[in-house]
Amino acid sequence: MNKLSKYFSLLKYSLSNPKNGINLFNEVRQTRNVNDKIKKYPIKSSSLEECLKTYFPSYEISREELLSDTKILQTHLKNYFKNFQNLEFPSKKKPYPTDYSINTDSCLFLYSLCKILKPNLIVETGVAYGHSSSYILQALNENGKGMLYSIDDTFRPWESREMIGSAIPSNLKKQWKLTFGSSSKKLKEVLNSFENIDIFLHDSLHSYDNMFYEFKTAWPHLAKNGFLLSDDVLDNYAFQDFCLSKKLNPILVKDSVVNSITFGTLKKE
Repeated sequence: MNKLSKYFSLLKYSLSNPKNGINLFNEVRQTRNVNDKIKKYPIKSSSLEECLKTYFPSYEISREELLSDTKILQTHLKNYFKNFQNLEFPSKKKPYPTDYSINTDSCLFLYSLCKILKPNLIVETGVAYGHSSSYILQALNENGKGMLYSIDDTFRPWESREMIGSAIPSNLKKQWKLTFGSSSKKLKEVLNSFENIDIFLHDSLHSYDNMFYEFKTAWPHLAKNGFLLSDDVLDNYAFQDFCLSKKLNPILVKDSVVNSITFGTLKKE
């Protein structure tokens, strides 16, 4: 699908689905409404091991050990995404890009955090193929407890409900529940169904408005010593501003492979 046909498809979809068309327009507007130069974060950035050591001083494990522990899952995901190599994006068979998945060290952080905390309840927004969800569910499976509640929707004409979480191994799905809909409509409903949650992960629309809304909404529902996590925190100021509003010091996880920062972590004391 070339750029022109993509826009034509969106226009045709908007005419037949005016409500969803408005949502698409707002998504593009919000995503583009970002300053060209993001100010440098006055926030500590750490390697995966450093971040875990800061939060859990007695926890001793290396990145290599975590890679070894998740080797079977890595192989599964590698084989899954290998099937997309020659497929056109965007299309029904390849509705999401495959080169913008959450970084490896961020996934390993999610896995190790869940192994340490042994959480009962995790809520995430944004699933796509289910890359990061799989690492969370792998840990929950090994723990023998816990549930992951995910929120996601189909926002574009080439997306389908069937593809949401399609990369998640079938043996891990028993501890996963998908709520279909946008976080702006479903997040409060999901959170209000629990007394509190242990971990919240944002990975949906990375606009300032949406990110700050999700952080603000999820925070009161986090249990003491719970974690608020976010991917793509350098897309705008939302994560930084939220942390400043709470006068708390987060840690950004720096991926050792691509040498970049995208993942933010904040502990509720």
